[in-house]
Amino acid sequence: MLLETLEPTAESSKPLRTWRAQLDLSFRESAGRTRLNHCLHEGPLRVQRLFYPEPSGKAHCYLLHPPGGVVLGDQLKINIALESGEALVTTPSAGRFYTVDDHPETQRQTVNLSVHEGRLEWLPQETILFNGVNAQLATRIDLASASQLAFWDVVVLGRPACSEAFSRGRLQQTLEVYREGEALLIERLAFAAGDRVSQSRMGMQSQSTVGIMVLTEIPGTPLLDQWLEAVNLDANNGAFTVTQRDTLMIARYLGEDAQRCREGFAQLWEAAVLELRGSTPATPRIWHT
Repeated sequence: MLLETLEPTAESSKPLRTWRAQLDLSFRESAGRTRLNHCLHEGPLRVQRLFYPEPSGKAHCYLLHPPGGVVLGDQLKINIALESGEALVTTPSAGRFYTVDDHPETQRQTVNLSVHEGRLEWLPQETILFNGVNAQLATRIDLASASQLAFWDVVVLGRPACSEAFSRGRLQQTLEVYREGEALLIERLAFAAGDRVSQSRMGMQSQSTVGIMVLTEIPGTPLLDQWLEAVNLDANNGAFTVTQRDTLMIARYLGEDAQRCREGFAQLWEAAVLELRGSTPATPRIWHT
């Protein structure tokens, strides 16, 4: 566990107490189940015991951040490697980045996912950025030649549930997906509250919730068309889109409802697994509590 004290800045006369937290996990299939092969943590990042709700032996892993949120200067780093088998990693609740206002120090979360063989599902609950954050979110995914991935990421600007708009603050977000070192997807988003990117029709359109989902196993067109028709019935609550980019299926959401975004992605995930693998996946119990 590492607790670091940053030097005071012009904006603050007191030293900042910050967390540098890191979690390294490695999964490997053994005796018909995917098990933790390696687990090392530093600072306030933990995992619970694994759950096995499916006959395939796929591991369900809950990633915990006991402080409940990221404050000024905090840095979280999560490294997950799947050597073989199948693993689903999720979180028991939404992640939170708390207000820092105009302080130059950032709040950072870095996620590195590596899939050597088998299938990894990274399906966390949403990340809520409080008004006045200075957040950096970076995700890099490295896939081997035959490995598979299901991934989503949902970010909420402000707290719409309590009528708090995102009127100040900054976000830098990157997502990179590689297979055998070749880039399949590289996306970067950087904006400040109220700027052109956050407001324009080609950007965030002043919406509070943005989500992306990536699958390496691409369902058939009829399934995708049915899903789009079902999730876009209420145009007043944001919209879903889906595209194919080479060997990736990419679904997106832009709107005002994080729960609707996650539920829509979950419906696509369940339908895709059923079509491509012949069985309905078990949803993590924590999603229903």
